[in-house]
Amino acid sequence: MTPFRFRAVVAAALLVLATALPAAAQLPVPPGWRWVLDGAAVVSSATDKITDSTVGFARMPPGFHMTTGPGAIFYDPRFFGERQFTLEAQIFHFPNSRGAEYGLFIGGQELEGGAPRYVAFVLRGDGSVAAWEQRGEARRVLAEWRRADAVAPGAKDNVVGNLVRLVVSPKEAVLRVNRLDALVVPLEGVATNGHVGFRVGAGMNLHASTLDLTNRLAPARGE
Repeated sequence: MTPFRFRAVVAAALLVLATALPAAAQLPVPPGWRWVLDGAAVVSSATDKITDSTVGFARMPPGFHMTTGPGAIFYDPRFFGERQFTLEAQIFHFPNSRGAEYGLFIGGQELEGGAPRYVAFVLRGDGSVAAWEQRGEARRVLAEWRRADAVAPGAKDNVVGNLVRLVVSPKEAVLRVNRLDALVVPLEGVATNGHVGFRVGAGMNLHASTLDLTNRLAPARGE
């Protein structure tokens, strides 16, 4: 089975699962996971609908389901990316999502305090990608929104999957989507060591079937 065909089959299965579960049949919030919200909201494992005042985050094998009122980051505090590492997730974008971003974050620091810091690498349903550094309420753009042919854009009536892979070295971060380079960001002056996880914008309905972190121990070419 080709990767595209496999993603299509998984997407169809996820659509059936996500729509078949009644609100009363709530799945658990992923144990040990934490989140930082862009605005006030109630967080629960109910992911059956999107409202401005709720955030849903559920353990739904394979993977996690996320619905956002305000935007948020989600992370497991046990895991860190350091110096040179790879973070990869298969993310499915549901058709009732709004046009906000989704993807990965790295370099999470002080996430429990009032001025969380992290670096986001994200895509949108219109087929574009971007990156920014967040420090509390301040956002520094590292790469403006731009179209990337590698990104499968959102569809009006179908679930769409994108394989999102972030390869981080001390010099640069390469965002790969569906195994093609979509964005290369120089990292001079950017802190990338820290917690890693998902970045999801407001009004989104997503399923991530995987999230894999690899810390590379061997030196990279040219080091």
